[in-house]
Amino acid sequence: MELTTSQDILVRGLQKIQGIVERKNTLPILSHFLLTAQDDETIIHATDLELGYKGYLDTTVNKPGTATLPARKTYDILRELPAGVQVTLTVENQGWAYISAGSAKFKVPCLPAEEYPALPPVEEAEFSSLDSEVFEEMIRQTIFATSHDETRYTLSGVLMVCDSKELIMVATDGHRLAHTRRPVPFGRDLRVIVPRKALEEVSRFAADSEEKTVDVAPLQNHLVFRKGRTTLVTRLIEGQFPDYEGVVPKTFQRHAKVEHERLTRALRRVSLLSNEKTKPVRIKFAPDTLTLHSNTPEMGEATEEIPAEYQGETMDMGFNARYLLEALSVTTDEHVVLELNDPLSPGIIQPPGDDPQYFYVIMPMRV
Repeated sequence: MELTTSQDILVRGLQKIQGIVERKNTLPILSHFLLTAQDDETIIHATDLELGYKGYLDTTVNKPGTATLPARKTYDILRELPAGVQVTLTVENQGWAYISAGSAKFKVPCLPAEEYPALPPVEEAEFSSLDSEVFEEMIRQTIFATSHDETRYTLSGVLMVCDSKELIMVATDGHRLAHTRRPVPFGRDLRVIVPRKALEEVSRFAADSEEKTVDVAPLQNHLVFRKGRTTLVTRLIEGQFPDYEGVVPKTFQRHAKVEHERLTRALRRVSLLSNEKTKPVRIKFAPDTLTLHSNTPEMGEATEEIPAEYQGETMDMGFNARYLLEALSVTTDEHVVLELNDPLSPGIIQPPGDDPQYFYVIMPMRV
């Protein structure tokens, strides 16, 4: 195999797979990527057996063939070459690949291309289209609330519920819950749990292309995402997602409306003197004001008062400041509304209005 192309094309192509290839080396070939040179283009594959990628590189193919190269080391080599320089990649046998650019020459080991894991045959999938910007925003509004606890497997992904009228996405780690929905006709009923890593990669490649839509299709126990000529295939999480509707409060006794930016900045300042692990902050809800307070014996204490429109009896309530800040970081409205009942019951953060498109349920904590 021999191909020639510019350094920037190869760097962009390999940059997209760095989050996919396996770095733990449980199987050495999973830290590699597969190149298939044919006609005047080259196909690039990468997989960790849970998530697979297929893309195309604009190259001049001097000799068709396939090769499996180490993903990180090849990327590092290409990134250090002069920008835009012509690069020739040659594989004379399955043992070594030769990379040359000007006077620079590299020899890197290959693994047998025939051993590289194949992706599911996505040609069989029936796709439905979603608006790319809307889908990317919905991912951003939910993915931060997924669990990083490996023992809670079903909570490590985002629930996607689709029908002919709308798309709903939900994520929870047991301490907070993110819920967003859009009136996006999907064309079929679908209820799946998509791994966090897959949605992170979907968000990246959705933002990287000028295409206005993302095509989505179920395929056995996988979900396929396609944008332009780029395809991602992810294995779905099997199991039962929690009954999230049962933990969302339906009525509230207390309501606070506050400026988004002012609350965010006050939380950041006050939480500087809270415990680094749990980030506890106590908020006192009173007419016209919210008072934020943190107190750690070894670090000191902080208090800040901000104006707010508050309806209800005066109340103190403890929260994890990090959870509040993460919810606020993905909201874009000028004001946010905190819907509450009592100091021991979950509350909701959402934009103003009668029918908000997204909301966040956050559990209180003892402070």
